[in-house]
Amino acid sequence: MSIRFGPAGIPLSCKETSTLSGVKCCKDIGLDAMELEFVHGVRMKDVSAAEIKSAAGDLDIRLSSHAPYYVNLCTNDPAKRENTIRHIFHSARTTALCGGIITVFHPGFYQKLSPQEAFAAAKKTLLEIEEKLKQNKIKIRLGAETVGKKSAFGGLLENIKLSQELDFVEPVIDFAHLHARGDFRINGESEYKAIFDLLERELGDYVKRFHCHFSEINYSEKGELNHLDLGTKDEPPFRPFMKVLAENGYSGTVICESPKIDLDALLMKQTYENFTEKFKVH
Repeated sequence: MSIRFGPAGIPLSCKETSTLSGVKCCKDIGLDAMELEFVHGVRMKDVSAAEIKSAAGDLDIRLSSHAPYYVNLCTNDPAKRENTIRHIFHSARTTALCGGIITVFHPGFYQKLSPQEAFAAAKKTLLEIEEKLKQNKIKIRLGAETVGKKSAFGGLLENIKLSQELDFVEPVIDFAHLHARGDFRINGESEYKAIFDLLERELGDYVKRFHCHFSEINYSEKGELNHLDLGTKDEPPFRPFMKVLAENGYSGTVICESPKIDLDALLMKQTYENFTEKFKVH
């Protein structure tokens, strides 16, 4: 299967709450990816990471992570900037020890900066993170997640540009955020096709290894409010997305961020497989 599906965190149906148990639980319920949630800080010991790497390898579970929420690549505050570098570095280091392939982060906020100034500040901070990763011989991709608020830096075009200028950075497409922020109002297949056409045109084979987040979303004029279960109001709709993935042969990972992280991940996987079988028949 060219697309892997997994939850943002330990499956809710998992009886135990350790990351190692979560990896095993994903396999048991039929998922093949999982995102490690370091959103409130990295507290995992190296010995635990080694155990997780072994289990994920044996069970063929693709791992990624989400760095802490409280980072801002665009900040001018020296202390906040140093904390941002530290949080993303430690998340990436631990993810690599777990055998993960990408660490996702929220790029930051414009505050009083112009979009151009915010981009320059984010790029400078990322280059410092890259240097620290190189010094520690850590090889991992960093994923700039598309943001859900209009006040935040990290729209799709901004993240594509970061990826074009920094080869260790790739965009992580959060389709709910794209929809809520207004970058792409997603109503059906045509919008998904347009997004992937843009990615392929600007980033080439990225569509063969993309990483994305998906859920439905509640939003206001300012952007995202909260994530919703699939089937709540089809904003954005998941079935056309699964059809586009199956029909075009893209490869990558879909991480479910709805409140039902495991059940909705399984729903997307089954829908995707149904479309894949349908296209094989025809």
